[in-house]
Amino acid sequence: MTEAGRSATGAGSQDEPEAQRGEAELLLRAILDHLPITVARYDRDGVFTFQDGKGLELIGVKPGEFIGKNVLEIYGDHQEGMDDLRRGLAGEASRTIHEALGIVFETWQIPVRDERGEPDGLVCVTLDASASRQREIELQNKLDMIERQQKAIRDLSTPIIEVWDKVLTLPMVGVVDSLRIAEVMDNLLDAVVSKDARFAILDLTGVDAVDTRTAGYLIEMIQAIRLLGAEGIVTGIRSNVAQTMIALGLDLSGVTTVGNLRAGLKLCMQRMARAGEAASAPAK
Repeated sequence: MTEAGRSATGAGSQDEPEAQRGEAELLLRAILDHLPITVARYDRDGVFTFQDGKGLELIGVKPGEFIGKNVLEIYGDHQEGMDDLRRGLAGEASRTIHEALGIVFETWQIPVRDERGEPDGLVCVTLDASASRQREIELQNKLDMIERQQKAIRDLSTPIIEVWDKVLTLPMVGVVDSLRIAEVMDNLLDAVVSKDARFAILDLTGVDAVDTRTAGYLIEMIQAIRLLGAEGIVTGIRSNVAQTMIALGLDLSGVTTVGNLRAGLKLCMQRMARAGEAASAPAK
């Protein structure tokens, strides 16, 4: 290759990094000028060496206004943010979200290191995240509303009714899963205590199916009712539900079961009547 050719090749390779730097500067300028973003560079002491971006308009600051000033002194009143900055200057990268002046700021703190790998300042990129935060709040509100609606539906489908003095009934409908039965158990036990109930009837006439865990929960519910000084009675067990319980090997010998809710209420009244007669009978 001739000297002229080598010179031309060398010049071309030297021009490439310059062109790439120019392209990077062009891209950075477009981002800083048009997006709600702020980029700041601090030296190892927290002194601004660069500050630019359209996001500065949100806080009423001009590009480069704080260059040569210490960020820890300017924003010393914002303790939470200063703690993040100090950790960043110490070499700890982070992403934080905080609210100030009615704006939600999302900040990435990127430590800069020298040739020895020691902390040598910090680059902070801050974005106005108010819109995304608002969408997040709205989504969470919708999820909360759905959860409240689902709970209301569950409560309606498993109402605890005081059909007689000290007699509660819990008619259950549909498919009863373990999540639903666990919540029902809490509500029923609370009602047994608050109503000073003597009997609690679990009416399964409208239950189409139960899962394996639910069948065990039903037995546990009867046992818990007994521990509270009341008696649990199960009515209206369908054949498929009974088969599930038998297949699981559950011991129903200690559980009072009758064919339907009417029979269950009649049983409660008979036992309450006998208890009343026994209490009023003179001692011999």
